[in-house]
Amino acid sequence: MSNNTAVEQYELISVSALGNAERNPMKPGKYAAKRIFAGEKAQITEIAFDADVELKEHVARTPTIVSVIEGKIEFTVEGRKYPLAVGGCIFVEANVLHAVYARIPARITVTFLSA
Repeated sequence: MSNNTAVEQYELISVSALGNAERNPMKPGKYAAKRIFAGEKAQITEIAFDADVELKEHVARTPTIVSVIEGKIEFTVEGRKYPLAVGGCIFVEANVLHAVYARIPARITVTFLSA
């Protein structure tokens, strides 16, 4: 018989986008990042962007999945620009240069996968 409980098998991260907005409010003229989950195999960070805000080119140490949960963004990876709206999603391998620009207020989740 296993000693694992239901709590160890799963963790509820979010029940709605509204809850996310309350947990990580947008900052005027900036972006705000907040880790919303940290586990052994993945971490999730939510980033809220005010209008006309850019997260400049950078790399992540692990593979990532970026999902748009509010607004629209322009995701640039290796020089190619991809317009993404709510429901849009992109996978980026570790150590690949990328950037995010929000022309209008937007919110994304970034899932950092185990390397």
